[in-house]
Amino acid sequence: MTAEKPKLLEAEGIKQSFVDGAKTVEILHGISLALDRGELVALAGPSGSGKSTLLAILGGLLLPRSGTVRIDGVDMITLRAHHLSRLRREKIGFVIQGLGLLPAMTVLDNIALPLIPSGGAERADLERLNTLLERLEISKLASTRIDKLSGGERQRVAIARALVLDPALLLLDEPTASLDKANAERVLALLTELRQSTSNGQSENRPGILMATHDPRILNSDAVDRVLELREGRLV
Repeated sequence: MTAEKPKLLEAEGIKQSFVDGAKTVEILHGISLALDRGELVALAGPSGSGKSTLLAILGGLLLPRSGTVRIDGVDMITLRAHHLSRLRREKIGFVIQGLGLLPAMTVLDNIALPLIPSGGAERADLERLNTLLERLEISKLASTRIDKLSGGERQRVAIARALVLDPALLLLDEPTASLDKANAERVLALLTELRQSTSNGQSENRPGILMATHDPRILNSDAVDRVLELREGRLV
């Protein structure tokens, strides 16, 4: 009997807090969730509800106070730093709220940054990079420095950088916040296409996408499989 393949992402009992003077402030109260390959799930909730903190923990950028996070069955919390770094690089594409772009570098250089640890861009990487530039309509900006771009243009660059390594898991924090209607629809169409696509003809290799958002264009879209709501650090 063949063993069941683990979920792409599984989180159990995630708790997080921080110390503010003499008191401890609880941010996340035992969050448990799962995401499968090919799913596009929206994470809704008001500002301050813990969405960004939860995404940072799920992406291995922040350790929880307690709980487990597994990617393809591998517990990230127990990994040594260099193993965790490698897993993030190979498995996870991330768009954080601050975007994390390098302002003095060009659009092309920023998108290509994730390719450096593996020895640089191969032909397939360059083809994917150019496709992303075209799909997100930023090809003409390839040689432009980040500090010369608008907020919406920077957001599209950050999305392209998250996708350039063809990650198994995409964690997106407000990816359409600075985009107009046309560009928000373009990003959603690209994400929908990605999560429906296959690698080597195998459906189990489709990426899973978890997107924190306030955007009603996303939350009300038929492209979204599920909406999870986070309030005061709890899923409701």
